Amino acid sequence: MSKAPTIRDVALRAGVSVATASNVVNGVRPVGEASRRKVLDAIEALDYRLDRAASALRGRSTRLIGMVVPDITNVFFASLVHGVEALAERDDYDLLIVSTSEDAANERRRVEALVARRIDGLIVVPANDDSMVALKGDADGSRLPPAVLIDRAGQAPGFDTVRADCFAGGYAVGRHLIGLGHRDILVLTHSGGLANIEQRIAGCRRALSEAGLDGRDRVIYGGQDLETLRGAIEVELRRDHRLTAIFALTNVCALASIKAARSLGLEIPADISIVGFDDFAWMWALRPYLTTVAQPVDDFAAAAWRLLMRRLKADGETDIERIELPCTLKVRESTGPARPWLTAVAEVR
Repeated sequence: MSKAPTIRDVALRAGVSVATASNVVNGVRPVGEASRRKVLDAIEALDYRLDRAASALRGRSTRLIGMVVPDITNVFFASLVHGVEALAERDDYDLLIVSTSEDAANERRRVEALVARRIDGLIVVPANDDSMVALKGDADGSRLPPAVLIDRAGQAPGFDTVRADCFAGGYAVGRHLIGLGHRDILVLTHSGGLANIEQRIAGCRRALSEAGLDGRDRVIYGGQDLETLRGAIEVELRRDHRLTAIFALTNVCALASIKAARSLGLEIPADISIVGFDDFAWMWALRPYLTTVAQPVDDFAAAAWRLLMRRLKADGETDIERIELPCTLKVRESTGPARPWLTAVAEVR
């Protein structure tokens, strides 16, 4: 069996020093483009493979990044993973992905397992606003590698964060619905306590307040799964005949809202208007096309990656950076002028 090529073999073939070849492989220091190209060509020619485990034991970079999301089956989180994975591949990192099932205790176990793998850094969508802050505050929190929090960041002292301007997104929805004549709005989400969700609610309420419609929204926390959410919506629509619009705060809530409306025999938007949050293919593939607030998922991934790379390459402490990205209201077919629909609901009671 032939001996596996070493970093010395790579350097010899490229005509550069071992230190230069190592810098290209490990990304420790910048290398001129001409030398970098020679090293990469040598790596390909020799089929060189970095032994990440040995590198970790020597205290060097493993070129491993951990990514933690609450639910990998959720299209929003899956899209984030896809974006980060592409950037990791571009920069010659491997991405280790774990899902926490929306559970803070499970998140702790998953993060600790990733740290044990000697990852270089972390990108995390936390289970809640405080879970990562609590972990960093523990006695062994100093073991955490550089980390960036996305989306559910809250204030998160000690972490770089990337999040959307959810307040502005909620405000835009409120203004849009008010402009169509809606006065009584059902706001649907899974559970309370997440800063991004509460900001969406607060933005919508600000728009209602400015229009003299304080208290005309009804917020319901309908649970995590699609059918539980659908049932909660149906109960509210049967109970309160004044409701003419639904603001669904996640893509799952939007699906549940559409399903509930159809179950009650309601036409969208003739009988009830629906606005979602997030923008994915199904929202503009099924009629009526969904009016929704789009979050810049690709920009989330790019900003988080940039912050993490900046921190990994810094020689010393760097200032905490907080990035807030704009949302965009995309008006499609699922919203229209408010119309009374007492008769429509009464027929299915």
